[in-house]
Amino acid sequence: MNATTGIWRRFFAEERDAYVLGLLRLAFSALLFFNLLRTALEFDRDGFFGDYFHMPMISEAWVPSRAGYQLLLGVQGLASLLAFVGLWPREALLVASSTGLYLLTCDRLQYHNNRYTLLLLGFLLSFMPCDRSFLITRGRFHTLPHGQRIAPTFARRLFQIQVSLVYLGSTSGKLIDADWRSGQVLLMRFAKAPEICAQHGLILPAWMIALLGSAWFASLAAKAAITNELLIAFGVWQPRTRRVALWLGVGFHFWIELTANVELFSWVMAASYFAFVTPEIRERRFEYAPSQTRAAAMARFVALADWCARFERTPLRPSATHSAPFYVTNREGRRATGVLGLSQLAEAIPLLFPLWPLLALYAKFTTKARARPA
Repeated sequence: MNATTGIWRRFFAEERDAYVLGLLRLAFSALLFFNLLRTALEFDRDGFFGDYFHMPMISEAWVPSRAGYQLLLGVQGLASLLAFVGLWPREALLVASSTGLYLLTCDRLQYHNNRYTLLLLGFLLSFMPCDRSFLITRGRFHTLPHGQRIAPTFARRLFQIQVSLVYLGSTSGKLIDADWRSGQVLLMRFAKAPEICAQHGLILPAWMIALLGSAWFASLAAKAAITNELLIAFGVWQPRTRRVALWLGVGFHFWIELTANVELFSWVMAASYFAFVTPEIRERRFEYAPSQTRAAAMARFVALADWCARFERTPLRPSATHSAPFYVTNREGRRATGVLGLSQLAEAIPLLFPLWPLLALYAKFTTKARARPA
């Protein structure tokens, strides 16, 4: 009974710091605006969908006219901008996402899973207390005091569940499709990879092009993709595996972005990972020697790149004797410097997060090498 009560409270009644949710709002309002720009460009290029063949999921009487469609696009764009700068952010998010969802129902031919995912997650985000930080209109005082940021985060759980359902739904579709399981779908996609990479300014070497064109590699990649999505879907729910699951997700979506045209989907899923960040802030510490140029530069970088406010920056006292220019203390209280300190920094800084496993492994092996007797 106590365990059940604990789970119920954790999912439905817990109150946490809402600081990081403001960052999530920034990301999704920007993505909603870019999605609106794509829709506007399609309208400019192809014209109003109601003027030619379309398949509404609602009654034709509920489909807007050409002028009404233009008005709704304008409303969606304005609402996205208001949500980004922090003017009635939750209401603006609700309007932007609801308008987009309504327009999807007006023409089945415009429906794509990635667009629906963006709009649905934006809709769920509007019910979170994401209006208590990163309020650009407030200038330097963009974040409310700590006491005012504590709020119920039930909607965050719904958001997290939806993210997992996206991966589970994708995995189910791949398992049902024999061509996906065998790698045939990826083989055709990999054939286009060199051209897509070239568009991103990345020229693949000949050996990699040959590897991408091999059937055995496509089959292996298909099975790895299915396994990877399952690991992400379930791994994000366990504190011990969450960091690894999120890192796998970042690499997975980076690969998708290079090899397939999925519009904003990779960015949407990467941004959604902020919902899994531990809400409490300043639970880590970065200590540095202000007199040392590199340490001071690192402190400035941490101040700029610590978007989730993980670290409390503390200058080392000049009178004290220190053997290193900086120290990093993680949430568990482990104080480290050198490569190990950098790995603890990378696990909490979004821009450095892709490097975290490499730094952690390097630190582990070099520490063992130094500890081995001669």
